[in-house]
Amino acid sequence: MTIGSVVTGLNFLSALAAFAAAFLWHRSATVQIPHKEEADENGMYSAAIVVGDNTDFISTAFAQSTWSRRGAYAAAVAALFQGIALLLQSAAA
Repeated sequence: MTIGSVVTGLNFLSALAAFAAAFLWHRSATVQIPHKEEADENGMYSAAIVVGDNTDFISTAFAQSTWSRRGAYAAAVAALFQGIALLLQSAAA
């Protein structure tokens, strides 16, 4: 296995992680959690901020945060693979 093939593999993995980050960030921008009108065990309904087509604002914000965090992790992995590839490439030169 040569340095060139390792660098190519790392670049390929970096591209896959970057595509995953793009998908995850797109998901974070488009996720919507519908509001559920459910009573608790005492028959009380919780307060909620409902926007648009019955979208629960707070639950949607939490979901967006989760998907965005996953996208950031994928972008970090892409940068890590790319950085290692660049280091190996410069060390081999």
